[in-house]
Amino acid sequence: MTGEELQAIREARGVTQQEFASWLNERLGRRYDRARMSRWESGAERIPPRVELFLKTEQANAKPDRSNRRAQVVAVANQKGGVGKTTTAVNVAYALAKRGERVLLIDADPQASATIFLGQDPRQLEGRKATLYYALLKDVPLSSIVLPGEFGLVPSSIMLAAADTELMAEPFASSVLREKIADLRSDYDHIIIDCPPNLSLLTVNALSAADQVIIPVKTEFLDIMGIPLLLDTVEKIRRRGNPDLTVLGILPTMFNARYTQDNETLRELRESLGGKTRIFAPINRSTGYGQSAAAGRPTLEVLPDTPGVQGYVDLARELAEEVTSHGEA
Repeated sequence: MTGEELQAIREARGVTQQEFASWLNERLGRRYDRARMSRWESGAERIPPRVELFLKTEQANAKPDRSNRRAQVVAVANQKGGVGKTTTAVNVAYALAKRGERVLLIDADPQASATIFLGQDPRQLEGRKATLYYALLKDVPLSSIVLPGEFGLVPSSIMLAAADTELMAEPFASSVLREKIADLRSDYDHIIIDCPPNLSLLTVNALSAADQVIIPVKTEFLDIMGIPLLLDTVEKIRRRGNPDLTVLGILPTMFNARYTQDNETLRELRESLGGKTRIFAPINRSTGYGQSAAAGRPTLEVLPDTPGVQGYVDLARELAEEVTSHGEA
């Protein structure tokens, strides 16, 4: 590898010589500095074989150019609360990010469940006017309130509860979120929207912006009874403004194979809806999800052995492969 080739790799990353040295140090456990980078690039000093091998391996494993790709937008929705929407949204977002995907999670729930789940304080964010409410109704750019991390987060707060009423005064009220997301779709591979537990205008906005919807449902009879209403809403939105919206599938959650009720509910779900909609493998009931929420981190990060959590990894893999196949088409 020549000094010119090394310089081209560094400049393609858009970093200074010192920043490039720090990046190499982190991955190779070395102590290179800006002066060393300069000598390598000028040819005054030979590039170490270890560095050359690492950089060539990085280039070989580099992902294809994604600059022209539009993000896949997935809404996680169910008008009933307590079915695992936020747990699903957070863990799928994390699993996608660990695959190297560019991910944005939008908390569209006034209860701010995803925001709190990820260790953020909605009251402080509200004080800075840095929540989804201000992006939807006060012309604050959505990009300006994204919190960085393993994946980006657009936070929420209780102030979003006022959005339903205020959005009604907006022209094309059901498409405001879609318009806001449009400016960010080239910056991410996946945008996950955690919806509120109702079929409010906020949920309609999320579905109008989405390409696909995942429906988490607790394996209890009362919970699955509301699914047809949500499917009807999806169909209306598809007819009236978002023809590309599809149901990716129904995700049974909080499942315990030892409970007769859970097994009967899962069987009823498959018999009544399995012919029309995909039913994913169930996510097991576990205290691990509550423990990780208390820790302010995704379950996959802090408690990766939690029963059933692998289902979120499988779901993330499917989403990533779908985006890749569409990008290559």
